[in-house]
Amino acid sequence: MLKRIKIGDWVEALIYVITFGFGEKISLFIAKTLFNSDSCGCCERKEWLNKITNPSYDGHCNGITL
Repeated sequence: MLKRIKIGDWVEALIYVITFGFGEKISLFIAKTLFNSDSCGCCERKEWLNKITNPSYDGHCNGITL
């Protein structure tokens, strides 16, 4: 049962609800202006959290384009 729960998906959904769907845009703006980075780190966070509860998780977030 624990392997089916993906914490990264739950955290992403919570951020989506709290920020009314603008969480990724807000974090990308902050990453570009304050840290001069082209990545907000959202995908890496989601993959890392999902691998905590499911070590066999093989997410492909880097292939997703907006």
